[in-house]
Amino acid sequence: MKRWSQYRAVLLPTVLLTLLMLGFAWYATGVVDRDRAMEQAENRLVQMSQKIDALQSEQSLILDEAQADYQTRARIISMMINTTPTLLETETDLEELRLVAGAEVISVSDRQGVIRFSTDQSRTGDRVEDAFLPAITNKVFSEWYFPDESTRDILLVGTARLDQDGVIQITFKPDDISQLMQSADLSELVNGTQFMENGTLSVLDESCRYMSHTDSALVGAQSPYVPADFSGNAGHFSASPYQSSALVCYRKYRSYTLVCTLPYREVYARRNSAVLWMLALGALLDLTAGFCVTSRLHRDQQ
Repeated sequence: MKRWSQYRAVLLPTVLLTLLMLGFAWYATGVVDRDRAMEQAENRLVQMSQKIDALQSEQSLILDEAQADYQTRARIISMMINTTPTLLETETDLEELRLVAGAEVISVSDRQGVIRFSTDQSRTGDRVEDAFLPAITNKVFSEWYFPDESTRDILLVGTARLDQDGVIQITFKPDDISQLMQSADLSELVNGTQFMENGTLSVLDESCRYMSHTDSALVGAQSPYVPADFSGNAGHFSASPYQSSALVCYRKYRSYTLVCTLPYREVYARRNSAVLWMLALGALLDLTAGFCVTSRLHRDQQ
């Protein structure tokens, strides 16, 4: 009985101290690791918002320069027709104008907006786009737009005729714009970019569809989130987006939701390692204490 009392007197405090140290290390290191991960995620989300600004500024610059270029081409065609109106009378001359402009189709209307001359004969008799009708009376009018904003594969430019009232409507296939816009494509924003070692970055639209993702194969796919998950302008929550429990940090920016996801196994990797080492050290101390008590008891018995 005396032996067990001595064991308890030494081992019980040692074990309790070890458990207290493990519990404190588990909690304190976990809080620090979580805060550190969230701080790094917030910094990365801010960087992503800055990149979006830079991309949109680049896109605006590309479009502004392209607008000036294509409207200048249209005005040059208008001036050439004004100088030599007979250019409209033969298909060959019209075709040469089209080549000079680098256009797909050139159409010229009368004062009613009805196309009278065109490099595409099937359009003769059609009306020019309503957006270009002000050019009939406004000699300095010039406008452009993409019929399909999603693809931007066709560009229409309208400018005023200078030789008489009417509209010059030119159709372009702006491959140069498409190539330049690809370099400023939002889908490439975080393509291939990891967060820490195993985390991911993504940009969601208003329906929570991926507009950009670390894994480019997911671009355009529906994310595992719903709009209700992102109730505030910024925040974090826990989720299992791909069968792995993860910390999800987000930030709303313009019409996008920027998301940073990091598996909890990485968030708490340092804590788990530290606790394992402390557990091993605690076990060693307990064994040492037990060995010392046993040795002391043996000596007392002798």
